Amino acid sequence: MALVTPLWAQNSIDVSGDRSLRVQNFSGNVQYFSAGTSYPAQIGDQLTTVGEGVRTGSGSSCTLAVDVGVGTITLRENTELLIRELGFAEDNGRITRLSVPQGNVILNLRRFTHRGSELEIETPSGVSGVRGTEFGIIVHPEDQRTSIATLTGAVFAEAVGTTVDVPDGFQTLMRVGEPPLEPQPIPAEPVFEYQIEEAMRDYVRYLVLIGRIDPINQVYVADELQDVTKTGEFRYESLAYRGATVQVNIVTPLGDVTTYDISLL
Repeated sequence: MALVTPLWAQNSIDVSGDRSLRVQNFSGNVQYFSAGTSYPAQIGDQLTTVGEGVRTGSGSSCTLAVDVGVGTITLRENTELLIRELGFAEDNGRITRLSVPQGNVILNLRRFTHRGSELEIETPSGVSGVRGTEFGIIVHPEDQRTSIATLTGAVFAEAVGTTVDVPDGFQTLMRVGEPPLEPQPIPAEPVFEYQIEEAMRDYVRYLVLIGRIDPINQVYVADELQDVTKTGEFRYESLAYRGATVQVNIVTPLGDVTTYDISLL
């Protein structure tokens, strides 16, 4: 389990009905779910209790407003988010604890005005915490590793008893059962290296794109999410024909997309 959480967290006081995450806008297939029930989300739907959540489908997205004026949480495609706790601290600060089992969320929050306020995101690899910031998280489906990148503000990541600060302009990676990696500066352009090889099977000729990215990012080839190894390698095969091309999209935890149009033959 991974956590992102602020260092000054206080014990929370349960105040039901005064806190919510509200569906501000969405596109595509977005589902509200709670206790085995689900239905298509609508603008204005509110999540207020533990276990309520939203789930986006392929090619879909959803933006949630945190209370009134606190900020927004954007879910990209194939993402699930649910409430672990919505409450208040002893100084009336807002306690927001969420779980993201899979997918990519981008948070844009104003700086909290109460020291007791906290927002934490639990993922399968650890926990991340924040006190007013803009940052993004990806939970990768193939191995549940968690990527965290901070655009502005202060975030820290915690897993297996180790905590690292992720200041603005830095990113880190957490793997299940391992401590967070030492944060590194976010590069101006994502890492992408590739080569093209030919293969023959059953008298059919194929072209093989062998690529490498920073495993903190995701890579889509021909709109299909690719599994990557621990060091970021992936393979994609296509039938060989003259003029064959493929589009590669690299997505960062902050939701930035870099597109490459590659000629295979």
